[in-house]
Amino acid sequence: MRIGAILRVAAVAVAASLVPVMSNAQEIARANFKVLGSFSNLNMSRSVERPFWTQRIPERSRNQISADFTTIDQMNLQGTEILRLIRLGVIDFGSGNVSYMAGDSPIFDGLDLAGVFLDLPTLRRAVEAYKPVLSRIMAERYNARLLSIWPAPPQVLYCRQALSGIGDLRGRRIRSFSPTIADFIGAIGGTPVQIAFSEVVPSLQRGTADCGVTGTLSGNTARWWEVTTHLYPLVVGWAPWFNAVNLATWNRLPPATQTFMEAQMRDMEDALWENAAREAQDGINCNIGQGECVFGVRGSMTLVNVSDADRAQLARVAAETVVPAWAQRCGADCTRTWNETVGRVLGITAAVR
Repeated sequence: MRIGAILRVAAVAVAASLVPVMSNAQEIARANFKVLGSFSNLNMSRSVERPFWTQRIPERSRNQISADFTTIDQMNLQGTEILRLIRLGVIDFGSGNVSYMAGDSPIFDGLDLAGVFLDLPTLRRAVEAYKPVLSRIMAERYNARLLSIWPAPPQVLYCRQALSGIGDLRGRRIRSFSPTIADFIGAIGGTPVQIAFSEVVPSLQRGTADCGVTGTLSGNTARWWEVTTHLYPLVVGWAPWFNAVNLATWNRLPPATQTFMEAQMRDMEDALWENAAREAQDGINCNIGQGECVFGVRGSMTLVNVSDADRAQLARVAAETVVPAWAQRCGADCTRTWNETVGRVLGITAAVR
């Protein structure tokens, strides 16, 4: 984590101030929170997160609760620092990518194993099963309370050169953001390159990377279509996000305020799941400049059709490489926990190592 970034955030951070405005303990207390959302260019931030914190929460609380809202990129952060910032009390509420936390512990990658979660309904069942696991880890290690988890649009490949399928990715340098995606890239003969989201466009421009993995709409709104030519919509994963709150902040809230915030966060979580479903095809349409494009910018990329053979290869890579490699990194106890939660939902049992 960059010390300078922490200091910049700390300089503007304020602790949540709680002043009861009515004698009735069941009334919502006045509060102001320091909130860090996702990346400002993402539709989830523009359409859901920012309006939620700056409009909906004040309105529904009758202006008892307000938020100083900013985003990861606006604070010049990479996105891997969120839980540590929450633990330090620098921010009250924060959104982070679950897979970005895998550098701290591989247990976080249990919800984003490349090639394992193929559709949103299955992912949501897995998320509900795994939430208690991540809740415990966040509380014990980061002094944080997990409030919600939601998906980004499907994670697909953007490439600078033409391709017809998985076989053409051999030898290419491909941007990765998690160990399990790196496992997938390595298994198909590519070279994984760890690049922060904010640095991908210049890396593709310079040729430091040949391809990159991100969401169908996330890549569009970040203008990846300006530096790539071919979109390969093989769904590698969903890059789930979370929102958590500093436990000290949370514990200072009166019960009525906690109940209010939990209900609002559930509503935002539902809205973000719905948003991801809308973004999935819209991102493809925007990138290739065909069909309805609501949330993004029209590009002119070439869409590469995904063959059944490539989908079958992805499934083999997931079963033979991705899941075993993750289980080895995570350890026996972690793997058993995953088998009892996510694995049970999927009908998959990872070998305990």
